Order: sequence, then structure tokens, then C-alpha cells
Amino acid sequence: MGEEHPGVQPVQWPERRKDVLESLRALSDREYQDRHWRSGKGSPDLTAAVHWLIDDTFIDQHAARALIPHLLIDHREAELVQAVVDALLQVLDHLGPTAPDNAYLDHPGWINVLNSAGAAYLALSSDNRGS
Repeated sequence: MGEEHPGVQPVQWPERRKDVLESLRALSDREYQDRHWRSGKGSPDLTAAVHWLIDDTFIDQHAARALIPHLLIDHREAELVQAVVDALLQVLDHLGPTAPDNAYLDHPGWINVLNSAGAAYLALSSDNRGS
């Protein structure tokens, strides 16, 4: 557990938050993606990262704000996570669900996924209030 922050409640789903953090970490790490996802190895794989972020949270059906305080602490976190989801859905919608991993990684919009996931990961992981 991290240091306590007065007046701030922890999230209600800390285990699911850990999955989202792991997804954001993987989605923000180009070296990891090139080394593991291009070879079809590594955990989480791209499918798991997308699943943990989007499918497990239903964030594509409800705005990230709906996950406060269940998974996210505040509106700042929600905005950062929503930016990742929006960037990721843009690539997924363009290529479809059955494209090979390399196609997603090579898509011109993937840089938006990398950048937004990096910002979200830094913000959420530097804040131990969620655990």
C-alpha cells in the first residue's frame, strides 16, 4: 500500500485497476511491443491489453467518468484513460478486430495510442491512492 492521502477514497475495484495499469504500461511501451507483440510472445499480449482496458471495463459503452470511484479516482484520471480508449478505438475501428498485431503497431494512429497510454500510465501509476 502507498502513503495515505487525506480526503481521498481508494477505488472500489483495486484488482481491476491493476489490470488497467498493466494494459496502459504495455500500450505505452513501444520497445515491449516490438519485442513481444511482433513475435507473438509476451504477456500481456495485445489482445489481453485491449481486453483489460476496454472489454473488462465496458469503457467503450460508457464514458470513463462512469468508472469513478470504481476504477478511477477522479476526472483527471478519467480524461487520460478516455484519451487512450479513443485513440485505440480509432485504430481498431479502422483495421477491424482480426488484423494481425503488426498492422495495429504499424498504423499511423498507433502513435496516439502510445502517447496517450504513456500519459495515463504515468498519472495513474504515480498515484497510490487507487490501491
